[in-house]
Amino acid sequence: MALRSRSGSRYPSEIPGEGLVLRPWNRQLLQQVANWGQRGFPYHAFDMGHLNDPVEARKMLRTTSEPGPHRHFVALENETAVGRVAVNLRDEAGFYIWGVHVPPEHGGRGVARRMVDALVRWLEERYPGGPGFLLSTNAFAAHAHRAYRAVGFEIAETRWHHDRQLADRLWQVSAEERASIAEHIRFHRGRWEVRVHIMRRPRGWQPGE
Repeated sequence: MALRSRSGSRYPSEIPGEGLVLRPWNRQLLQQVANWGQRGFPYHAFDMGHLNDPVEARKMLRTTSEPGPHRHFVALENETAVGRVAVNLRDEAGFYIWGVHVPPEHGGRGVARRMVDALVRWLEERYPGGPGFLLSTNAFAAHAHRAYRAVGFEIAETRWHHDRQLADRLWQVSAEERASIAEHIRFHRGRWEVRVHIMRRPRGWQPGE
């Protein structure tokens, strides 16, 4: 997919949004992210405490700055890291938004909605004539669905998916813990699968449409 950008730079210094800005990762922001609160099962894949390990921190900094199709950002309010988000610019289906993560201490204030909206608007400006937008979300993540719908995403497809990190934890947790997401998981052909929604937003969407 050929993309035409208005700028030759790989990252902007920051992307403004509603009450926040998105910035590329750096060492200072990584330390803030490492100290975020943990949500645990079934959202454990987003917990960032492992970044307090210097080896893991270096690996994350390499991942979030290496050349390639992905762009990684941390959302800040008044210099405090309150969320993170990434996008794959070369997914065949469109601009694929992923890694949308707001820690528990910053939940309930519309951070996910605001940072996804800021990212999408930047992409529309930076890549005029580019494709639409999509993301995938576990069916049990109801709060996330509301945030995505508020900025124009709608469910286009629902499918079963083998999420390795979630599947590994499902073998470890009790039946009582699994019960909280029981309607969204299944044991199929020898492995755990989770129901996921594929959500899409067209270019140029405006509130009220």
